[in-house]
Amino acid sequence: MNTDKSKTYRESINELFSQWKMQRGTIEQTVKKELKIFEINHADSVFISDGVVCPEKWFSQNVRPLYLLKEAYGGEEDWSLIDDHLLTDKPSSKMWKRISEWTYGLMTTTEEHITPYTTKLDHSRYGNEYLKQIAVVNIKKSGGENESDMDTIRAYAAFDRCRLKKELELCVPTVIICGYTISALDIILGETVQKERNDNLYYHIMLNGHDVIVIDYWHPANQYPDVMNYYGLLGSFHAAVY
Repeated sequence: MNTDKSKTYRESINELFSQWKMQRGTIEQTVKKELKIFEINHADSVFISDGVVCPEKWFSQNVRPLYLLKEAYGGEEDWSLIDDHLLTDKPSSKMWKRISEWTYGLMTTTEEHITPYTTKLDHSRYGNEYLKQIAVVNIKKSGGENESDMDTIRAYAAFDRCRLKKELELCVPTVIICGYTISALDIILGETVQKERNDNLYYHIMLNGHDVIVIDYWHPANQYPDVMNYYGLLGSFHAAVY
């Protein structure tokens, strides 16, 4: 347990979110060769914070998987994806069960073998041991919708670029799993992550002066079978690390 780092993280992330939720403005983005203006208003919308689920565990882990997702939605006032959702004892959804499975594999795979897929994990509820080992960063922090529009997601990435990059830096991940969000990560970092196509779907970036693996993957809510999802991700991760 790393108490000092977790305390510093909590103070820093809370300060970042307090400033973030006051932002409003417009940003111009080129969509299908036409200039489009996006209005963004965190101040008057439901703001959903996120980040490291359990800092006390996270900063002691050798593998720190951060899931870069599109957006969360719901609620009539500001809420926390961590405290009001992932750390509760409510029944887990299919998407978060899948993320639990992925995390189980990421945390237990070694150079010698990829941990076999299993249907026997205890992940039927939020607050399970696997979700306590992750970080989650949604690109769109307010005005969330059930179905994501990637042009809007990229517009939020551009508007909040510095804040999103700061959040990633505060989380200090060792691996970022992009849930169909790598184009937004390009905007956040100000560089092209996929400088050359890699059939194994992994890339490397520098964050906080350290190498971080980026895996260009499906969104965890995709409709492909769980076992295919699991081995696809773990194969990419194993190739990147070993």
